[in-house]
Amino acid sequence: MGYSNYKNLRQVAEKFNIRIIKSDLIPAINPIAPSSWLKTSLELAYNVVLTNEKVKSERLISPVLTEIHHRHKDQFALFSGEELNVEPENDLNGPCDFFFSARPDAYLLEAPIVAFTEAKDEDLDYGVAQCAAQMIGAQRFNAKAKENINAIWGCSTTAGEWKFLKLIDQTLYVDINSYYIDRVEKLLGVFTYIFAQYEQVDQLVASPN
Repeated sequence: MGYSNYKNLRQVAEKFNIRIIKSDLIPAINPIAPSSWLKTSLELAYNVVLTNEKVKSERLISPVLTEIHHRHKDQFALFSGEELNVEPENDLNGPCDFFFSARPDAYLLEAPIVAFTEAKDEDLDYGVAQCAAQMIGAQRFNAKAKENINAIWGCSTTAGEWKFLKLIDQTLYVDINSYYIDRVEKLLGVFTYIFAQYEQVDQLVASPN
């Protein structure tokens, strides 16, 4: 089962000796106006019956991340549904919903992985735990490739609500705030802030903000 075995953050903390800290992760941000394509995509999505995780991922989450990737396509590659098999013996294996690599021309998965988005239908806590495990997997994947970076970001979302995380060494920071798709301009601003941290990967500063 891999990453999906982790149902809550206590499991992750105890398994990997991770310290969990609540934090105000995102400073004041500049909202980013969505493109007409994204606005139309989200409007059309609500004409579909959004009753399960798959359709929400396809109709709501994927368009937001596609827009974000388009704005940063010269810096990052976006992967969806790829397997990140790092340490199966520690349940650090299995598919990931969405993640970004700081290798914009990558056709296959390459380090460094910098950010994840994990979708869970109406179960944000489960998504946070699974995303945290994936972030630890990415940390070890990057280290094996000698592509260490000081911070890996994650996001758990039900499509409506988005919760952000940040992993630095053995500390996982969980944002005390949530963001919502009905204010998509703020979501785009958050991701713009996150990606700005990776403009020069080798110069990242290890701090919670």
